[in-house]
Amino acid sequence: MSSFQDQGGDPTQSIAETHVPPAPPPAAPAAAAPALPLAMGPVPAELAGVLLPTEHVTFSSGPHPITLLHPIVSAVIIAIAFGVALAWQTHPIVRGHHVTEPLIAGPYRTAVLVLLAILLAREALLFLIRFAHYLSYRIVTTNRRVFVVEGIIGRRVRPFGNTALASSRLVQGPLGRWLGYGTIYVGAEAANMTIGGALRDLREPLQLYHEFEAVALGVDGNTWAQPIRQTIVP
Repeated sequence: MSSFQDQGGDPTQSIAETHVPPAPPPAAPAAAAPALPLAMGPVPAELAGVLLPTEHVTFSSGPHPITLLHPIVSAVIIAIAFGVALAWQTHPIVRGHHVTEPLIAGPYRTAVLVLLAILLAREALLFLIRFAHYLSYRIVTTNRRVFVVEGIIGRRVRPFGNTALASSRLVQGPLGRWLGYGTIYVGAEAANMTIGGALRDLREPLQLYHEFEAVALGVDGNTWAQPIRQTIVP
């Protein structure tokens, strides 16, 4: 017991001494949970049942909208050229009088109109084909493989072989670098960059090319894994 006294010396208060227990030692830090794979994307419906247990989607790309521009521009140029030719008028002098006559008249005018209709129908069909390709064509990459997925109602899935991916080449022009599209040549055609092995006018081609190289070399994030060997060149 300890007592406190005022200035007169009288004891005024007694307080029991208390002992504060020491703080418990800090607990050991818990073991860190294993890191999950980065960039794990949802499995597309087209690849349901195709992926392996340790496989996950890392990237997906498809045709750039620039692919739809070519038939539209061609149709506009054709319409302007034929419109100028059909609207062109000459002013010959007949029996001393100036006469206005179209440059193309009679059966020739009919033939030109038929040719114009055929060319415009061709460009319209080409636009529909490219639009269907734009909606139905995708390239999906995982941490182990690269798939080409085609089809709107049905589906066609085929993987690229590693030998094709290892020799792929990326080509981008000035407009492609500005608008974000490019062409990747794969397989044996990559050496000569022929049309047969070209994945033309794809969105984000640089990232897609990076995924091609990662799959070909067996790189998964910051780790290396033996790639799945597929020697079939599509």
